[in-house]
Amino acid sequence: MSALSSGSGTAARLSPEKPKTRGFLHIVRHGGGPHAIYIVTYHRLDQDGSSASLATSAHPKPALAEGAQALIELLERIGVDFRLSEVRGALEDILRLGSANIPDLWLSDEEILEKGLVGQ
Repeated sequence: MSALSSGSGTAARLSPEKPKTRGFLHIVRHGGGPHAIYIVTYHRLDQDGSSASLATSAHPKPALAEGAQALIELLERIGVDFRLSEVRGALEDILRLGSANIPDLWLSDEEILEKGLVGQ
């Protein structure tokens, strides 16, 4: 038996990690109760902290979640860490005030496209 493993695990370790870009999610609630609709938009930030699009032709693509459970599932799919106090605070603000930002979301260009957070 060989001590080296074969397969995609080896290829994944050999390929360089894709650079990730800082961004944030803006979430707006429309309506209330179990029929509330949530619109989630990803905004990518430039190195200087200003908003930027993925490329000149790519624009943020809002995602729609119908109900609180759908919002939680969408945020999990995007990769939001619910253990962070900023995230829990943002969720409270959405319920109380109707909108909030979830800061410091780091995604590569590939992940942004894969998760459907930008339109072409």
